[in-house]
Amino acid sequence: MGWSEEQALKSDVNAIEIAYLGRLKMLRSIFGGGEDEPETKKPERQAISTGAQFDAMFGVA
Repeated sequence: MGWSEEQALKSDVNAIEIAYLGRLKMLRSIFGGGEDEPETKKPERQAISTGAQFDAMFGVA
């Protein structure tokens, strides 16, 4: 996405997702492939507790 490591680490998940989709759209418009291929479908989010998210991210057993 063109971000520094510091910028990426300070960003929340939503900002990263929006930046990724924007970069994907930009690259498709520059290099093609946007009209023939369907847009990337946003995955449905599952509701899990914050503790479970922390454990999943940092491998806490």
